[in-house]
Amino acid sequence: MYSKPIKAGLLGFPLSKSLSPDIFRIFSALSGLEIQYETRECGAAELGAVIQGLRAEGWAGFNVTIPHKQAAFRLLNLPDPASRDIKAVNAVRFGKMGLEGLNTDAAAIRLTLEENGLSAAGKKAVVFGSGGSAGAAGWALGRSCAASVTFCARNAGTARQTAQNLAEVFPKTLFSVSPFETRRGEEEIFINATPLGMYAPGMPPLQPRSGDICLDLAYTPGGTGFIRAAKQAGAGAFDGLEVLVRQAALSLRFWTGLPGGDIVKFNMEAIKLLREKIKGG
Repeated sequence: MYSKPIKAGLLGFPLSKSLSPDIFRIFSALSGLEIQYETRECGAAELGAVIQGLRAEGWAGFNVTIPHKQAAFRLLNLPDPASRDIKAVNAVRFGKMGLEGLNTDAAAIRLTLEENGLSAAGKKAVVFGSGGSAGAAGWALGRSCAASVTFCARNAGTARQTAQNLAEVFPKTLFSVSPFETRRGEEEIFINATPLGMYAPGMPPLQPRSGDICLDLAYTPGGTGFIRAAKQAGAGAFDGLEVLVRQAALSLRFWTGLPGGDIVKFNMEAIKLLREKIKGG
């Protein structure tokens, strides 16, 4: 059993709506581990200095969220394959050779689909967004052998570079870029990787229909507009809590070295407890 207290936290801006501290409190209660997890808001200019200070404070590692996932990647000494391919990271630990990174977003998206009995293999997908989370979604879909992935993004240049990078890694999946506008073709999987619904008003330009698989990386009490529309249409609807809890479990395993089964088995219970907490206010 891992006996040392674990100090970790989340870097980004803004962090006022983050549920990560709640998730790690739940993990601490379920696992018996002593976990001290806090949020640290910081700007881009101070990111490097903040990270250096965390190691001096004895942190095992940290998570990274908007808008620092790509900047943090550039500071890594040892990225995992997903981080290297996406050029973005969201879990970092202090290793013997320096900063080691893991893109748990990509793995958590795959687990969310698989643990809900869904497969992206052979399916056409749309990812709304062009940032690090969009890249992670594209990587997860490519790794799951999706037939095609279209990035619908306002930042066409960034989306195009992401599509080109992933096309080299997953040659059997067709990656493309489309304007950020209403879509309704043969696609079956839709992933929102934008701040819409959480840090910005609105929802992706899509009207879900029955049979769609809709995954929103954003989350809000009562569900984002995208998730509510998906449920009303009879589509499969999965919100950011599903991904966030799995991402947190993978981060904890990365920092502690605990066997995956000792942590990941808490996923469903943690999701249930977190939903109860949000519902209760």
